[in-house]
Amino acid sequence: MARGSRFADHVSAPLRGLALAGVALLGPPLLVVMFVGAHAGLPSPAFFVEQGRRLPALARSLAARWGGVEIASPYRPAPPPPVRDPDGWYRDGDALFRSAFLPAYLARLRWVAGDPATARDLAWMVLNPLVGGVLAGLAPALVGVGLVAVPLGRPAGAAAALLGLALGPRLLRLHARWTRVLLAPPARRAPGRLARAARSGAVAGARLCGSVVLAGVAMVFAVAQLVAVGLMPVRLWPETVLGSRRFVSWRRARIGEWTGVRIAEPYRPEPPLPDPGPDGSYRLGWGPFGTVHRTRADALRARRFEWLARDGASWRDLAWLFLEVPVAVVLFAGPAVLIAGGLAGLCWSWVWAEALGLLTGAAWSPDRLLRAAVPALPDVPAPVAGLAAAALGMAVAPALLRCHALLSRALLGPTRAAVLTSRVDTLTSSRARIRDAQAAELRRIERDLHDGAQARWVAVGMTLGAVEELIDRDPEAAKAMVVGAKDMSVTALGELRELVRGIRPPVLADRGLADAVRTLAMDAPLEAEVRVRLPGRVAAPIEAAVYFAVSELLTNAAKHAAASRVLVELRHADGVLTVTVADDGRGGAVAGHGGGPGGGNGAGPGGGLHGIRRRLGGFDGTLTLSSPPGGPTVATLEVPCGLSSPRTSTSSGKGSPTS
Repeated sequence: MARGSRFADHVSAPLRGLALAGVALLGPPLLVVMFVGAHAGLPSPAFFVEQGRRLPALARSLAARWGGVEIASPYRPAPPPPVRDPDGWYRDGDALFRSAFLPAYLARLRWVAGDPATARDLAWMVLNPLVGGVLAGLAPALVGVGLVAVPLGRPAGAAAALLGLALGPRLLRLHARWTRVLLAPPARRAPGRLARAARSGAVAGARLCGSVVLAGVAMVFAVAQLVAVGLMPVRLWPETVLGSRRFVSWRRARIGEWTGVRIAEPYRPEPPLPDPGPDGSYRLGWGPFGTVHRTRADALRARRFEWLARDGASWRDLAWLFLEVPVAVVLFAGPAVLIAGGLAGLCWSWVWAEALGLLTGAAWSPDRLLRAAVPALPDVPAPVAGLAAAALGMAVAPALLRCHALLSRALLGPTRAAVLTSRVDTLTSSRARIRDAQAAELRRIERDLHDGAQARWVAVGMTLGAVEELIDRDPEAAKAMVVGAKDMSVTALGELRELVRGIRPPVLADRGLADAVRTLAMDAPLEAEVRVRLPGRVAAPIEAAVYFAVSELLTNAAKHAAASRVLVELRHADGVLTVTVADDGRGGAVAGHGGGPGGGNGAGPGGGLHGIRRRLGGFDGTLTLSSPPGGPTVATLEVPCGLSSPRTSTSSGKGSPTS
């Protein structure tokens, strides 16, 4: 039975290979049709890409059936249909549409265009005739040649036919493995230790060489400031300083990204321009040092000059710009020469000979330099010496970059006085935000009491007054009015309880933040999981702020993200309470546009994120949002605080609080 099966496989393999070769030949024409259709204004480019996916899907299916290689579908899930907002509009990012057609069109277009599998499908259509078509068509070609040659009396034809039958199954398996190369989901393999070290060294070496170039750019900015001071300081110097600040700020960010040494911005905020006087002029300062300017541009230029000149960070920036070149020479010149020269010697050893020969009059190469540095070293070929020199430069690059970062932080970071000033400004603004939030909350409570419970209690009092007049004349009517007054009192009591619960929920006061968040998860209209690692309780005001922030994020995840599952994680470490809310929705939320996970629902003041930031800002808290199109959305709240009353919680799913 097994022999018969193997014989059938050998006989059918050429026919299957012929079919696969035909599939390969369909790729280029289909690619042309997709390109023309996508650019001809027909239904949608996404439509042609989705239809073109049928051919790779057929190839994956045949690879599994005929080649024994299972290939999973690599495509991202299709976006859900757009959801209509309560106001009747359909939302796509910040754009609003009356109908669902355009949001769905744009979502599917982003889906197919942003999926890496689409590019791999197109590459497969181009390359498959050259690789897969040859592999699949070799066996039927040999069999066909043999069948034609045998009747002509050529014995070699029989050998070709037998060879085609024998190689057929193997070629089908090779074809299936080739199909898997491009049409399977990419395998994610963690690089080995040696590969990680080589990659990090190469990246550090490239950044070190780039720092040498950037040191020259820094010198250009420094010289430009000196020239501006010498020519027209009031007119030119502020502009050059602001341009230098943009460059220095960019370098701060790169230094932090490359080395992990974060350097905060030390600059003072620009002071506002005073209002013009009755004659339209602008007065800056009073007394003998005050100045009057006729136009707003002159006043703005003078104010900016005074602001930059009095800011110590401007002069520290200038000192750093001048010191970049000597620091780069001391720290980076040697490794940069090793890296650049080593790679040059690795590829073209004559570069060394020509360049150094012109300077010294002698013939040099990497091996001669290495032997000159280490006389006892035996003869080393130029490529090996170049590789060793480049590896040495890359090995010391991370330490030198970090040393440069620490030196830069000493000049570019804020001074202690600047930090204290910034802290005072932050606390002042936080206090103002807290005061405004408290005033708004008091107005809300007053409005709810006036419009709700107070109105009902007034109605109860009026009803009881009417009962007092009717109780002797019409007891039945008085009894009915008493029942109505009783119902109104119960309703008013319920409204009071709801109002108190909105100020501070009882579960939050009685059981703490962990159980209060679990209660929110139990009431959420989607599957929610809560993980808590809090060895104690935080202050009551922080608990309330975090509780309402999580409530807002859960509401938006269910309302705007079309999410089916959300994860809430609370933890405390290093004096910071961190709350993470992650959903599996469609993403696309913008950090500056209110809302929450899954999309914004209020761009600007009054929106969801704005309210959360206002709550957390009073406690120096921050909100960070990551929401790429297609999801997932992750909102992270961080509030510096301490803990009290030790209590350890672990995790819970929806409706199963544990501690």
